[in-house]
Amino acid sequence: MNWDDYRYFLAVARTGKLSLAGQQLSVDHATVGRRVKALEESLKIHLFDRSPQGYSLTDAGQSLVNIAEAMETGAIAAQTEFGGEADSV
Repeated sequence: MNWDDYRYFLAVARTGKLSLAGQQLSVDHATVGRRVKALEESLKIHLFDRSPQGYSLTDAGQSLVNIAEAMETGAIAAQTEFGGEADSV
């Protein structure tokens, strides 16, 4: 499991576009596309329906949003709780 793939997934889920997700994450849209594809392949599910208008979540993708957001919340909590200590060690 690669947490970064979930971050990229959430950015696309929230913006609906690879380019906007890339801007938020300060990476190229192609990188975002590769990371989403890697997550889909690792989970063996289709997360988005793609169209000229953008990316929309499939049912599986919508279910994964809840899980990924819980992971994000935990990561933020860990950084908040222990981030300062790790920098000072």
